[in-house]
Amino acid sequence: MNSRNISVLAAVAAALLAIQLWLGFAFIRSAAPTYDEAVHLASGYSYLKTGVYRLNVMDHPPLAEMWAALALLPVQPHVFVQHPDWIYARVYHYADMFLYKNTLPAETLLNRARRFDLVTWTLLLAVALAWWAWRAAGPAAAAGALCAQAFCPALLSNFALVTTDGASTALFFAACAAAAEAARREEERGRGSWLWALAGVCAGLALAAKFNMIVLPPLLFALGLLGPLLSAPRRAPPSGLWWMLGAAALALALPYRFLHAGLWWEGLRATLSRLDEGRRSFFFGHVSVVGRWDYFPLALAVKTPLPLLLLAAAGLTRAARLPWRRGMWVWAPPAVYMALALTAKVQIGYRHVLPVVPFLLLWSALACAWLWEKKIAGRAVLAALGAWLVVGVARVHPDQLAYFNESVGGPDRGYECLVDSNLDWGQALKPLAAELKRIGNPPVYLSYFGTADPADYGIRYLPVGVVANVERPGNDPDPAASGRVLLAISATNLQGTYYPDSAAFAWLKARKPLAVSGRSIFLYDLTADEDGRRRLAALVPPEAARRLLGRG
Repeated sequence: MNSRNISVLAAVAAALLAIQLWLGFAFIRSAAPTYDEAVHLASGYSYLKTGVYRLNVMDHPPLAEMWAALALLPVQPHVFVQHPDWIYARVYHYADMFLYKNTLPAETLLNRARRFDLVTWTLLLAVALAWWAWRAAGPAAAAGALCAQAFCPALLSNFALVTTDGASTALFFAACAAAAEAARREEERGRGSWLWALAGVCAGLALAAKFNMIVLPPLLFALGLLGPLLSAPRRAPPSGLWWMLGAAALALALPYRFLHAGLWWEGLRATLSRLDEGRRSFFFGHVSVVGRWDYFPLALAVKTPLPLLLLAAAGLTRAARLPWRRGMWVWAPPAVYMALALTAKVQIGYRHVLPVVPFLLLWSALACAWLWEKKIAGRAVLAALGAWLVVGVARVHPDQLAYFNESVGGPDRGYECLVDSNLDWGQALKPLAAELKRIGNPPVYLSYFGTADPADYGIRYLPVGVVANVERPGNDPDPAASGRVLLAISATNLQGTYYPDSAAFAWLKARKPLAVSGRSIFLYDLTADEDGRRRLAALVPPEAARRLLGRG
């Protein structure tokens, strides 16, 4: 490849990364704190400042939380180590205080960390994805991979949040990419130890970011053994595999400051025990506690843009033509990860199989390279699929978290399929506030799923079936006194996901909402709806019920 072509590819890569970051920044500006972001940020910052792993370490390893909190070190928010919520590790209450009672506004603190996460994990994944695609199928594949990444809603949204999902996804893929290249070099040159060590570092950091990465080191080790053992003639296993395991152990211990590495095992045991209990989740009209085998495959099918799915299917057939010792690295890691996910009892979001998504993009890149080689016809197909992808993502902008593809009617019908972190993670509170201001900022009855503070956005409300881990008593005892009866309800609550009676708000589904903020909080006007007011009155305190029933 000549220098001119390299320059063109570099310019294309820079442009695509700039587009992805621009889309991610727009999502950040539009989104209120999602359910667990305050916990992750407060925990990570407390670990950095105090060295005490007190708050969230039994639920999540510390790396992703500490990484996001690095962005707060220049502004030095208060840590509140004398407060009882810190002393007694009341995680959500401490996080709420950290975010909303600190020396800087909540949005300033959170969005600094979000932007840092978005930039770092996006760049890491882009480098690993483009490199692997180039090695597999050339520069056209690398360009296709970066285009697919730039317009992948799942990555645009989850990489822009302070959670453990973006970090673990990027590190999972980077570890597999490094191990695949190490295996290739071992086969061709008989050496690749430093790449095995790099794979180990990425794997260890992935383990330190999320407990579900426990599958990664044994998977890499098994694939590293498989190639030499099944080759003809049989070769000795690469010595670099031991470098990989050693590097993984050191990288895992690093965020724990080595002395506290035993906490990882304690947290893993606690997490596995908790996950075995299951958790309520909504799936295409049904609420389940023990999970379904088809939850994650169908979530992938409806939450991934159809052009990417078509390209990925075509690319997977191309991967099948690679020499098997190279091809297995392309399909085996996502296959093993997905197979294990099918057995999970906790199914609250597509994000739990997010590590599979970069492999879909890699397969798409292989298809892009194949179509590019077909000259006019293939490139016309590629252009059509690319336009479809861009238009589909633009339609949901900046609400990328709420993306659903055309197979289920698009993002406006997503709430009928999946809720919780698939669609409604609390992020739409800010768009709701903007909608209320547009109509004069009336008070509302609010059934919110999330831990963000509605009052921080100027919302006047009476809580109705709020699902949160912190107390939100509201700031308006009688919204109906304004002359309008407005009910705002999160999609997760509309579907009754976490209520003992999952049909608690089913009566609303026959009514047309006044607006849908962020595609996940439904605003209903019940002023002239006598039956609706009666049903709402059964859910509010007696004083507010009397006004709703016209007896105030």
